[in-house]
Amino acid sequence: MIKKKSRMNDIKNNNFYDVKISGLELHELDSFMAILIDAFFEKLKLIYYHNKYAAYNIIKTDIHRNIKSKRHYAARLNGMVIGILDLITHDNLKNYNRSFRTYIKYLGLTKALKAFALTRFEIPRLSPKTLYIDNLAVDKNYRRKGVACKMLSFAEDKARKNGKSALTLWVAAENKNAYRRYKKSGFTDVIIKSYKFLEKYLGYRDWIYMKKEIL
Repeated sequence: MIKKKSRMNDIKNNNFYDVKISGLELHELDSFMAILIDAFFEKLKLIYYHNKYAAYNIIKTDIHRNIKSKRHYAARLNGMVIGILDLITHDNLKNYNRSFRTYIKYLGLTKALKAFALTRFEIPRLSPKTLYIDNLAVDKNYRRKGVACKMLSFAEDKARKNGKSALTLWVAAENKNAYRRYKKSGFTDVIIKSYKFLEKYLGYRDWIYMKKEIL
C-alpha cells in the first residue's frame, strides 16, 4: 500500500527530474524483469512458445549470470525501478555468457534449440566505436513522462564518455511511438529490412536500423 501511494504521489507531483540511472543491482532483478516481460513478451512469446514462465526464467538467469557486464541499467525514482535499458558494446557482447542448459531446463531440447538460435539472431554486429541500444522500456505507470528520453540521454552520455562515435538500434516499423521518440532524439534511418521469418516469430516483418552520430 505504501509503495502504491508513493507511486501515485510521484505521478501526481511529476518528480521525474529526480530519475537516476545506473547499473542494475542484483536485488533489483525482479523489478527489472517485471518491466521487461510486460513490455516485450508479445514480441518474445513465439520464441519461447507462449511460455511466459520459461521466458522470464531464461532471461533472468542470463542477466543474473552477467550482472557485472555493464550492459543492464535501471532508471529509478525514489529508489524504485521504473525503467530498464540494455546498452551493448563490442566488449560486453563478446564476454556475455549465455547458458544453453537453461533453455533446455525450461523448454526441453527441441524447443531450446530453436529459441536459442532465434535469440542469438537478435544480437547485433558492432564495431568497437558503436554503442547499441536494446530493450529500452518504462513501467506502464510512468510512461509519457520523459523517462525514456532521459534514458536515451544517459546512453548518449555513456557513449561519449567511452569514446564511441555512434548510437545504433533496430526498431519495428510498426512501433510508431518508439520510432517517433528516436527521431525526436536525433536518430536517423540507415536502412529498412524486411524479414519474413521474423514476422512469424516476432510479429513484425519490417525493421528500421537507426543511428545517431556522437559529436
